[in-house]
Amino acid sequence: MSFNEDSRVKLPAILHLCKLGFEYLSLGKATWDAEHNIFTSIFYESIHALNPEMEAWGD
Repeated sequence: MSFNEDSRVKLPAILHLCKLGFEYLSLGKATWDAEHNIFTSIFYESIHALNPEMEAWGD
């Protein structure tokens, strides 16, 4: 059996973080702002959750 960085580091780290409550986001279906390196839809949802009185923006 061959071991590499994916099998020894990446996958165990992803599984551990998922068990802690983090959500894994596949880049295959994701849309993000490459200039700022953020998932804009998640960012705007989080900003609105913290500041519900703000008007919707970023759409």
